[in-house]
Amino acid sequence: MRRFLMLLILCLVVAVALTAANAVEEHKVCGHCGMSLEAFPKNHMQVIYDDGTTHNVCSIHCAAADMKQNKDKQVKSLMVADYYTTGEMIDARTATWVMGGKVEGVMTKLAKWAFADKEEAQRFVKENGGELATFDQAMTAAQEEEVDKGAAMPHDHHTHMGHNMSHMEMGPGSQMTYNPAFGDEVYHVHPEGMWMLNYKFMHMDSNGMRAGTDNVAASMVSSPKGYNYMNIPTNMRMDMQMLMLMYGVTDKLTLMAMPSYVKNSMNMLMDMHMGKGASSMAPMVTSGFGDTEVRGIYGFNKYLNGSLGISLPTGSIDQVSDIMGKSYRAPYDMQLGSGTFDLKPALTYNTLSDDALWNWGAQAVYTLHMGKNTYDYSLGDSLKLTGWLQRSIGPVTPWIRLAFSDTGKIRGQDDEIAKINDPKDHPSWFKPGMPTFLGEPDASTQNYGGQRLDALIGLNFTKGPVSFGIEGGMPAYQRLNGLQMKTDWIITAAVQVMF
Repeated sequence: MRRFLMLLILCLVVAVALTAANAVEEHKVCGHCGMSLEAFPKNHMQVIYDDGTTHNVCSIHCAAADMKQNKDKQVKSLMVADYYTTGEMIDARTATWVMGGKVEGVMTKLAKWAFADKEEAQRFVKENGGELATFDQAMTAAQEEEVDKGAAMPHDHHTHMGHNMSHMEMGPGSQMTYNPAFGDEVYHVHPEGMWMLNYKFMHMDSNGMRAGTDNVAASMVSSPKGYNYMNIPTNMRMDMQMLMLMYGVTDKLTLMAMPSYVKNSMNMLMDMHMGKGASSMAPMVTSGFGDTEVRGIYGFNKYLNGSLGISLPTGSIDQVSDIMGKSYRAPYDMQLGSGTFDLKPALTYNTLSDDALWNWGAQAVYTLHMGKNTYDYSLGDSLKLTGWLQRSIGPVTPWIRLAFSDTGKIRGQDDEIAKINDPKDHPSWFKPGMPTFLGEPDASTQNYGGQRLDALIGLNFTKGPVSFGIEGGMPAYQRLNGLQMKTDWIITAAVQVMF
């Protein structure tokens, strides 16, 4: 609990610091909606008032809203970015405008683009559709959308992201929908030709034992009147590093590959029932490459995508541990992979609010372990559900998330691991007259699986194509099969770049 509170305080401090930094650099975000201006170079506008103030906004829609909000001021001039020379500001009133067409706009149902050269505007219409318009016509349409906010921007807030346009032109809220630090991958499609590289570090800490929803004291784990185990797990740490690469084959189809590296460490006490109580053991440690996931993601529409992943058994299931001078295959939770090819279908819903400041969604992922591995067992199949709510504050995005998992018991068993709990396999452990006992709980297949609901909070910061994020949380509920270590807290940190 103390670690979680420390994480919460850290997130709040970072949020305040980044928000303060954003306030110092107001010219880099839209003065009306708070979106990053770097994301909308073709829509950037400047409203210059007669009092000398200049308001930078992301679109003509926000320019109309800004002028409405400052109606007591006289507008001295209006500048807008030329579509074909992104970044070059021109007089919005004398520019040639194009409304409509297949290239979607920003913060609007009806796209509006400005051109310094009328011939360039005509060429744009010929290639993409739409109609030539004057500034007054474009502004009138934007003002009408501002009046009728209920009809404006119902999810058409993304700019078109074809292969001729860069990731910097993604629509409002892109720093939310491409969030790097979710502890669970949220699958999404990328524009054609776009790459994304993500490095993620996840740490999970487990402390103490639980059966069902009840905590189990260490003395009960080792007691002959309780569970009768010699080795009592007290703490387990799992560190996983993931490197994810995604590529947009088309605007609707994205491919993904994600290898991983895993390190497990478990601390235990040993109780030999000799009247001396329990003593500490050397930690059991395993590490190496985990399983590798490859996935195809298809976007059905702007809100819904389906995907199919295959987990390749690149993680070792041959890790060993020493117990009282004898080598055994390490328990199932200390192995680095499943040993099987696993199918992982997923369905993801994701949307933004009309003002593009809020993002929410949900995802369901099922993991099916196909057949048994070389040691004649298969990890339990699982269903994972997650839902989230995020709020954009300029380049900063805080969020809350719930994640529910339901995992089955292990099918079959590894006979070498089972020997840990077979008294006949280690008679040297016992002296005449001593009661026999089992080795340790995680060597039994019945002590795996169950349900868990995690509550998590996170924070993301985006600067151009690069994003940094952190997420932490703890279980709000966990019901475990048999006798297992209970999860205490989880933290994930990530960095991501798009190109």
